[in-house]
Amino acid sequence: MLALRRAAIVLTALILVAAVGAGAAGAKKKHKKKHPSWSSQITLTHPSDNQFAGLVSSKFDPCRDSRVVTLFYTDPVTAQAQPLSVQRTTAKGNYQVVLPQPAYGGTYHAEVSQQNVRHRKVTDTCKAASSSSIEVQGPPLTP
Repeated sequence: MLALRRAAIVLTALILVAAVGAGAAGAKKKHKKKHPSWSSQITLTHPSDNQFAGLVSSKFDPCRDSRVVTLFYTDPVTAQAQPLSVQRTTAKGNYQVVLPQPAYGGTYHAEVSQQNVRHRKVTDTCKAASSSSIEVQGPPLTP
């Protein structure tokens, strides 16, 4: 009689384990939601000898504010691009780089890096962008 009782307990335990395992296998996995991503555009102008300016634009307003913009100088002799200045945009997406002396001859372009922005309890992604190049005439940078 004791063996029959133990067999019943073991059988009941096996049925419970099988039922819980089947329920767990049928449960849906939570999929991580993709963050909305927004494209960005960046412009670069050379209004004076020692100044560069531009605008970061996007259809999503938070993608314009406080974006990190890097101005690059490409030496015409070595063809190597070097970061020249790093600035942050204003609330409307404007940025400005003022150099201590006139710009050297060569090619300049600006890039804005990708950034995650928290907006209304959702994290949105502002994509990176690069401006078109500007050719500046003048003496090249000499070491």
